[in-house]
Amino acid sequence: MNVELDIEKLIEKNFLESSYVEKSKYLEKEFLGYYDYLEIKESYFKKCDFFKGVFQGVDIEKVIFESCNLSNCKLINHSYNKILFKNCNLIGVNFVDSYLEDIIFDNCNLLYSNFSKANLKNVSFKNCNLEEASFNEVKWKKLEFIECNLSEAEFQKTLLKDLDFTTCSINNIGIDITKMKGLIISVEQSIFIASILGLKIK
Repeated sequence: MNVELDIEKLIEKNFLESSYVEKSKYLEKEFLGYYDYLEIKESYFKKCDFFKGVFQGVDIEKVIFESCNLSNCKLINHSYNKILFKNCNLIGVNFVDSYLEDIIFDNCNLLYSNFSKANLKNVSFKNCNLEEASFNEVKWKKLEFIECNLSEAEFQKTLLKDLDFTTCSINNIGIDITKMKGLIISVEQSIFIASILGLKIK
């Protein structure tokens, strides 16, 4: 999945409009406040700061966030479609109860991020730090983790069938043993999974 934008043709702006943003470009801007019922489409954000921003009723579609800081943002119960997060800082970001479709997280720091009760469809995490992230009670279709750090991440009450962890670090990962049938792991990872099941390997 690619997010195709002709960035040079986008109009550079300084502020987010109150209700609708389209075909806009924001470079090194700060958005630290509260945004209510906002639509953002076909736009580009580079080196922008959203630290602790609160977004209520926001729909985002066909947008690129590059080298942005979205740490501790509250993005609860929103819809996200065709988005690329590239080299972004998303520590503690909250996607609880959100709907994410056709999303790529590429080389992002998602330490302590929360995707609990989210609906994920065609979502890819590539080279991301997801240490201590929460994926509890997640519904998903076409979800992939490629060379990610999933150490101490939580996957409680989430079906793991056909999910592939083979290229990831899964040290102390929290998974629901009743939901792990069909999980794809490497031979080395199987030793840790066996310990979760209470098995002793000699």
